[in-house]
Amino acid sequence: MPLNPGTKLGPYEIQAPIGAGGMGEVYRACDTRLDRDVAIKILPESLARDADRMRRFEQEARAVAALSHANLVAVYDTGTHDGVPYLVSELLDGETLRERLKPGPISPRRCVEYALQIADGLAAAHAKGIVHRDLKPENVFLTAGGRVKLIDFGLAKLDRPDDSATATFSAAQFNTAEGVVMGTAAYMSPEQVRGQAVDSRSDVFSFGAVLFEMLTGNRAFSGQSSIETMNAILKEDPPEIDLSRFKIAPDVDRVLRHCLEKNPADRFQSARDLAFALSATSGSQSSTVLRATRRPGLPSWLPWALAGAFAVLAAAFWSVARSHTSHAERMEFAIPMKDETGTLAISADGRMLVYAVPDEASGANILKVQRIGSDTVTGLAGTEGATYPFFSPDAEFVGFYAGGKLKKISTSGGSVQVLANASSGRGATWGSQGVIVYAPDAGGALWRINANGTGAAPLTAAQFVKGEASHRWPFFLPDGEHFLYWAGQFVNSPDDHISGIYMGSLKNGEKKFIEHSLSNPAYANDYLFYMRDQRTLVSVRMDAKGQLTGESRVMAEGVTFQPSTYWGSFTVSESGTLVYSTATGSTLSELTWLDRTGKTVGRVGDVGVFANPSLSPDGRLLGVDMTDIKANNVDIWITDLQKGTSTRFTFDPAEDVATTWSPDNSAVAYRSAIAGITLHTKNVRGLDPPKVMVQHQGQDDIVPNSWTRDGKVIGTLQMAAGGSNLVLLPAAGGQETPFLSTKASETNGMISPDNKFVAYASNETGDWEVYVTTYPNAVGKWQVSRGGGTEPRWRGDGKELFYLAPGGMLTAVPVSGEETFSSGTPASLFQLHARSPISSTDLFSYDVSKDGSRFIGNRFVRPEHPAALTIVLNATNEGK
Repeated sequence: MPLNPGTKLGPYEIQAPIGAGGMGEVYRACDTRLDRDVAIKILPESLARDADRMRRFEQEARAVAALSHANLVAVYDTGTHDGVPYLVSELLDGETLRERLKPGPISPRRCVEYALQIADGLAAAHAKGIVHRDLKPENVFLTAGGRVKLIDFGLAKLDRPDDSATATFSAAQFNTAEGVVMGTAAYMSPEQVRGQAVDSRSDVFSFGAVLFEMLTGNRAFSGQSSIETMNAILKEDPPEIDLSRFKIAPDVDRVLRHCLEKNPADRFQSARDLAFALSATSGSQSSTVLRATRRPGLPSWLPWALAGAFAVLAAAFWSVARSHTSHAERMEFAIPMKDETGTLAISADGRMLVYAVPDEASGANILKVQRIGSDTVTGLAGTEGATYPFFSPDAEFVGFYAGGKLKKISTSGGSVQVLANASSGRGATWGSQGVIVYAPDAGGALWRINANGTGAAPLTAAQFVKGEASHRWPFFLPDGEHFLYWAGQFVNSPDDHISGIYMGSLKNGEKKFIEHSLSNPAYANDYLFYMRDQRTLVSVRMDAKGQLTGESRVMAEGVTFQPSTYWGSFTVSESGTLVYSTATGSTLSELTWLDRTGKTVGRVGDVGVFANPSLSPDGRLLGVDMTDIKANNVDIWITDLQKGTSTRFTFDPAEDVATTWSPDNSAVAYRSAIAGITLHTKNVRGLDPPKVMVQHQGQDDIVPNSWTRDGKVIGTLQMAAGGSNLVLLPAAGGQETPFLSTKASETNGMISPDNKFVAYASNETGDWEVYVTTYPNAVGKWQVSRGGGTEPRWRGDGKELFYLAPGGMLTAVPVSGEETFSSGTPASLFQLHARSPISSTDLFSYDVSKDGSRFIGNRFVRPEHPAALTIVLNATNEGK
């Protein structure tokens, strides 16, 4: 029965019907909690009793919920109403491609523009192992803003049931029996018509049929009945197109024919390959969107096409750059990347990019620079471990953080100059007056320093107010005196009235509130840029006094965001060129078992975004921090290594990290960023609520590191403005006791199995080294590492220490503590290839079995298809 306006489905109030199809009825509704319009798809009651229809409806919900991409419809929620399931998604304003085709064919330039976006959406779905299987004009939606969205995944199929990275639901739900025909006749692939198993190449064929219809207004295959149409798909070639009549470029026609090959092996082998080929056609060169992706194993002609694509980008860039910014046309390009990019920055003139990418050998980030419009990339030697790069005003130098230091290097390469200590840098900016404003610590004030490394001094310490935990992400305004920055706390709560973007000054200590936000700011041509909701990049007009005027406008959806640090992956030049990334691969890792030679002997779970692997003392359980990309939240998960099952352990709407086990394996301590910074303990097996051990407000962060074998004390790391130190906390509750606090920073405090020593890392010499001191009172110390080291771990019997040497080399040192402490010669075991840390709470990238024979490493995973960067020229132009 149709739903009447005013009907309530939980928090959703039906407003009006939108349409209906074989898989359900669609209504416009309002989410009364957020005052947001949404679309609700509900399975008709008559079909809800059909087990197959129910299965396919649930299949669509799970399939689309696993996806997050600008060209795919976003799913918000699911539920049931009177026993009938419904699915809640974004409400799209526009029309379907079918409606757009009613007047006739679409212009070739616009066709390629739409086709590129369809291919990008398919590529995102295929990357998750999901095949659409019903691609047709009715399931392609054109929004009022010109964005293409793929909708209706009711027939979706999981292409790779063995790929556990995507199989978060039962693969059996997606399997189709041999001989069962699924799809819409005119757009089926030959293998669909035959009822055979299909993969992503089936969508490529359907794509070709849709593209043919866009270009000509006619179907590629037709007949008097569905049977005749399917017969034509199997036996006939699509009609020849009069290219001159429809003004279609020959290379576009070649791409089309390649999609419609009968044999899947003769088609494009992926949607990314298809998008690449389309972007290199002459039909796309007049478009305002350029898509391209590069990967090994492509046909020999594609590198030449890639060079042509860069030439198009260069020509467009310089043409627009020469025109007056306020009148120049806004143009958007996607350029291919060989590596998945991490943190990035653009020069003030918009001509150069610098970004961090994992090094081939070590897995640690290094910096690469690239001129926009050129495919020549230069790696900067000496930048290992680099993060959060930034340019000098003249783009002659790049500043960055690495090894607990603020550094700079010439963009042409050369020696690296250390400017200042910075234990966990959080952004920096280089102004026209030769001053760098930087955030040296994850918790603390901004500092200033001259570009030559002199004059380092606190800048915003006097502006800290109660409840603030950090000042970070500074960004100079064009006058070289004022700057924007983020200040606030790390509790994403409606009651948080502090966190936001502020304006500061080098001269007068000014602190002016600009906008509530949990994001790094940027500024160009009288516009403020920031992340509005951790996935959406927006801009809003801002005058010289920091006053916002007008409504914010969406610049991009699905922009990469780091919930642990409140950093969005975007950068803007003074000239108004915007660059952003939608990649997640730069943070992906895999929990891998390794023997002492570095040989892989097993894996734990799926590829994901992990940190701080921690084995229980008996070796049966593994705790790890896991980031939910869609929810932008970090929680602790516990894996039973014997059963192979994983369970979510924390459920706070805030970051929960750093599993630390009690000696009897019954409980863990962890840090939560809820209601300030809180250290909790919680029973592993029971349902008891977590116990609050200590709660910090303001700048101080506290993270557990180790738990004494007698169960009485939890060793913790306390991070505050200026550095970090080691603190002891009674496990039964009580007052914190300082253990080791110096002018340097100490971290990774690991209490020995016999409760006699503590191993830790310190930067007291200027470089990180591993030391051991006595416990329970720190008296003297012994240096264990030679030439640098972090992340010490004890073997279960206390007779061996492990640590990471520079370059990510896992190193073993025999030790003895019978009378006094002594250590032997460090021995290199193997390179861990660990994922680079993201936040200051990413303290450990490995753990070791009790007998020291195996290691569980959080190893970086290089994506098969690195995501492109998107470049928007004249992003501040409202006229286009």
